[in-house]
Amino acid sequence: MSLRMTGRCAGAFFLLAFVSYGIGTALAGQVVGTALVVLNSVMVAAIGVLVFRALRRAHPGTAWAYLVARTAEGFLLTAGVVLQDSVGAGAADIAYQLAMLSLGLGGLPLCLALNRQRWLPSWLAIWGSVGYALLAAGAAAELMGAAVGLVLAIPGGLFEIVFGLLLLARGFAPSTAAQPGAASGVPSSAAVAVEGGFRVSRAALAAGLGLLLMAVLAGLANFGVVDRLVSTDAAETTTQLLSNQRAFALAVVALFAVVCLDVLVAWALRAFFDDTHRTVALLSAWCRTVYAVVFAVAITHLIAAAGLLRDGAATDQISPSVYAQTTEFEETWSLGLILFGVHLLMIGWLAWRSRAARARGEHEQPHHEDDLTDERDCGDLDRVRGRDQRPDRVGEVARAGDRHEHRHPGWRGQRRSDLARERTRQPQLA
Repeated sequence: MSLRMTGRCAGAFFLLAFVSYGIGTALAGQVVGTALVVLNSVMVAAIGVLVFRALRRAHPGTAWAYLVARTAEGFLLTAGVVLQDSVGAGAADIAYQLAMLSLGLGGLPLCLALNRQRWLPSWLAIWGSVGYALLAAGAAAELMGAAVGLVLAIPGGLFEIVFGLLLLARGFAPSTAAQPGAASGVPSSAAVAVEGGFRVSRAALAAGLGLLLMAVLAGLANFGVVDRLVSTDAAETTTQLLSNQRAFALAVVALFAVVCLDVLVAWALRAFFDDTHRTVALLSAWCRTVYAVVFAVAITHLIAAAGLLRDGAATDQISPSVYAQTTEFEETWSLGLILFGVHLLMIGWLAWRSRAARARGEHEQPHHEDDLTDERDCGDLDRVRGRDQRPDRVGEVARAGDRHEHRHPGWRGQRRSDLARERTRQPQLA
């Protein structure tokens, strides 16, 4: 699929998602309404996939971040419909605001990347950046109890309509700036090697930063808030959560951010260990991704508990339900940790295998000096005999000689003797 067609499909999904979600929320509580909201979630995830396909080479970090953000948005919107029917409006509203926060944070780097690729006019990129920033700020304010999210969401919503129409009309227009190494159509081996090394180092940096941020967020949210507020007594737990609703909402946001980071770290580690063992690296990434999905399902129980608290019912009425939701969170997360343990085992094996390969490379390093000497001798021999003096020919002969040396030990010394005889014969021929 071409970039133009990819962009047009994304534009159609932008517009159809608006219609689907609007009608679905108007028909809330009915089967048709639920189906339309789920369809909207599928189209939202499809937008992330299409944008990822278009940007993964030029801006891989932005492509991955936007894909995860849109997939998280679709998951949360669907969870909101389920929570609306099973728990109440408070939980559905929290899930919706989390979805908008994910969309706003994921849309900011997208606008910058599209502007750099010249796929978006500068004025529209600025509009989108401001709109997504206001959308994220409004969602965060709503989660803290300030009713300003609807007003702040208007610029971002209008931008997505204009952006969808633009994509539907022309798709992703190719960049006018040529990419390095693209002039000949086929990148050189040196360019591929440099790009591969840059990819690995970038994946290592992304994984390291992601793990560091996850440790901070998960530590503060789980140990600093959830474990401190949740006890073994249902009434006491509900009272503590009611007194610290804002801290509890922030903990839910932080834990869901950890879910998104889990997915990003999983695929960054896959890119880092891809040269070590491709199949195991891929399996480890999928294992951690499935764990992240289970963790997200566990967090929906905390969203349900926060929604029960927001609905304002009497403490004695909601205490059993709130406590049950916090218990379900812990049990579901514990189940997902089994997958996380399997992922860690595979990552440990990949790290061990990578270290062993590096040790073998260091052991073979002393032979490089002899190889350079052999290549230099091959070049001298070719120049004496008057053969082709192209650099690629010299390297080819040297490599052929090295292979021959492995099959016939002692041939290297004979080759140098041939060189000496040729140098002796050259004046006689002159």
